[in-house]
Amino acid sequence: MTGYLPSAARNMGQTDQLSHDDRYDVADEYLEVLYKLWEGSWEDDAVVEDRETGVFTDPAKVHPIEHHGTHFDVPGIHLSEPSVQRSPVIYQAGASPRGIRFAAENAEAVFVGAPTVEQLAVTVGKVRDALEAAGPRRGSRACSTSSTGSPRPGRRSCSRPGRT
Repeated sequence: MTGYLPSAARNMGQTDQLSHDDRYDVADEYLEVLYKLWEGSWEDDAVVEDRETGVFTDPAKVHPIEHHGTHFDVPGIHLSEPSVQRSPVIYQAGASPRGIRFAAENAEAVFVGAPTVEQLAVTVGKVRDALEAAGPRRGSRACSTSSTGSPRPGRRSCSRPGRT
């Protein structure tokens, strides 16, 4: 959704890549559609699994989501029963202001990278500030950060594993 390659845009039916922030707008709506499907299409007791009658699902408990947005038009139902947890863990990688906002509003985990421990602390601080600004999270989920570098005690920069 938020990739920068023209080939990714073509795979999404576009002729060219959208601008950086516009790609996040599409991703926002995409997650909105997914959450409607995962959490709103099937009621908790929609799956009957009655072998004697051959009824798997009570159709009265499966609902179309009727999403008609700027980027997506999804009128129907989720095509499969919900998983036990209903929705997967959402990861986000991106430290731009728009990427951090997207993470704060949607992600349970954020990959962050920085060449120094000090810069890593600044980025994590920005993520925390964005989380606070975003307000209550869907399902009261927490958000954690994971560094893609390896800050080492006593050093001022990150190093790759196996390097000093």
